[in-house]
Amino acid sequence: MAPAADTVSLLKRTVDWAELEPWQQDNPSIRTGYRRVTNSWLLCFQSLSWWHNETVNIWSHFSGALTVVAAYILLLCSISPGDDLDLAAIPAPFVPLHLIRMSSLPSVTKSDSMFLDLFLLGALTCFLCSATYHSATCHSEKVEKFMNRVDHIGIFFLGTLNYFSTFHYAFFCAPHLRSLYIAAMTVSGTTGTYLACAPTYATPAYRRMRTYTYFACGGVAIIPFVHAMWRNGWQETSRWLLIEAACYVGGALTYAERFPECRWPGRFDLIGSSHQIFHVCTLFAVWAHYAAVVGGFRYWHVERGGVC
Repeated sequence: MAPAADTVSLLKRTVDWAELEPWQQDNPSIRTGYRRVTNSWLLCFQSLSWWHNETVNIWSHFSGALTVVAAYILLLCSISPGDDLDLAAIPAPFVPLHLIRMSSLPSVTKSDSMFLDLFLLGALTCFLCSATYHSATCHSEKVEKFMNRVDHIGIFFLGTLNYFSTFHYAFFCAPHLRSLYIAAMTVSGTTGTYLACAPTYATPAYRRMRTYTYFACGGVAIIPFVHAMWRNGWQETSRWLLIEAACYVGGALTYAERFPECRWPGRFDLIGSSHQIFHVCTLFAVWAHYAAVVGGFRYWHVERGGVC
């Protein structure tokens, strides 16, 4: 007597590399832990409740999205303006969002909130697009390819919007330069998004090319970063931006070279693979960028009182 279909699915929810359909085969060094093709969004999302080789990818960025949402919920629950003395005393990465968004400092304007919100919108969009894509990699070939493009759009969306907040404080007293660099970053991000949406570009063969495109778009920010250091000197913000850059570069190179699984195939199938490391690096990079924004805010509004 053959076992029931439900029993089979419970006994073997995942499949090995050799059992995958051709369109699912991306990284031969990840040998086990793949989900079967479902052709169902419901089944894709149900797989979030059990362990497979996309679990860390999904939950790392879904938790990042939840953190951004939770920060805004706490903001809405705050009924009093931020305590500016607390703002000056708390380490930058741990400053609650409401101390920035509800600051009573006289030099703070709506622009400060707008650029912070744009950065957090970019982070939320990137994390949600990423988590949804990795949830849907077992849906169907058509859906996987579409969501792959959505994932890349989210990456460039974050890469573009987060620099807006950097330029806001880096060129606080030079609005013409701020506008120039924001325009350049917008063109760079739009170009990168267009390339990421090209069907051929999304294939595994172009993995390194995608990484180099990320570097090229991020490299556009190097000139304004050096320019800002020349104008303003080495500030707290500079340190956090370098940490952010190190996280992005380290994560992207790990992703491009597929290390460590390329060295030890099959050993990092469920946890510790290059793509998972890339996701964790992105989380730390976003956190470092938030600290950089807080540092810029404190420099101009707490230390200098908005005076150029």
